[in-house]
Amino acid sequence: MKHSFFSDKKYWFKGNTHAHTTRTDGTCPPDKQVQDYSERGYDFLAITDHNVVDSYQEKKGICMLPGWERDVRHNEENTSCIHVIGLFPADACSMQVKEKPRYACNEVTDQELLDEMREDGEFVILAHPHWSRMLPEEVTKLDGFQAIEVFNAGCECLMHAGRADLYWDMLLQEGKRIYGIACDDTHGKTEKSDRFAGWIMVHEDECTAHSIIEAMTRGDFYATQGPEILDWGRDGNEVYFECSPCAEVHFITYPTRGTSIFAKDGEVLTKVRYTLKGGEKYVRVECIDEKGKSGWTNPFFFNN
Repeated sequence: MKHSFFSDKKYWFKGNTHAHTTRTDGTCPPDKQVQDYSERGYDFLAITDHNVVDSYQEKKGICMLPGWERDVRHNEENTSCIHVIGLFPADACSMQVKEKPRYACNEVTDQELLDEMREDGEFVILAHPHWSRMLPEEVTKLDGFQAIEVFNAGCECLMHAGRADLYWDMLLQEGKRIYGIACDDTHGKTEKSDRFAGWIMVHEDECTAHSIIEAMTRGDFYATQGPEILDWGRDGNEVYFECSPCAEVHFITYPTRGTSIFAKDGEVLTKVRYTLKGGEKYVRVECIDEKGKSGWTNPFFFNN
């Protein structure tokens, strides 16, 4: 019997969960950042300046998610660190300004930072671990974050360090239920723009900070650089997947190995299926269009 992994919510909302402004170290003023994302058709935006949450009001119909980026330096040279996004399920108009100092090495551990943010009621995202020069074992030992930036446009533009697929799968293989985020970052300090290049599509009935975070908490969204994921789910012993025209579709599973499907010359992929081998702990799908842009489902976890 066919069963979609997406919920039966009514709408898809487009949003960016990582954006900086001149409030800290970005190059775009907050008002212009909000206006530009609204004009590009985004439904929600989180301005996540470093160690400060400001009260940016809703403008021109875009929903503002209160948020910030926290970090800990791992050494005095700052060659490695941890950066974490925290999003609050609160209306921007009710959110008071919050500020905290940047933690230096030996002041708090990575885990203590995550614990502090979760205790504060935040949705916690591990930001750009490749750019942060985090070792795999430093990432997999952590608990308390709910998502990881599988793609960060700013880090990709800066030094080709915006992907975190391998970190993500290592976490999933450890049995941790972590979701994947695509985002921008928007420092605006590279020759190539780091805006409007990665986003998430959230499945919900209404676009409020509370409902968006609630949907993210249950994993009811997908991440993308462009491809649309129309539906995916289980039909008997098969996983089906439907998307906008793509050149490649990859089914990633563990511990069994998934499969990759490639369109024939002159053709595209829009509907594909994968036959389960049995014993899969999870399955997730990445589709890649003819421009090389990716879309990622969140993992579906089997109760084996």
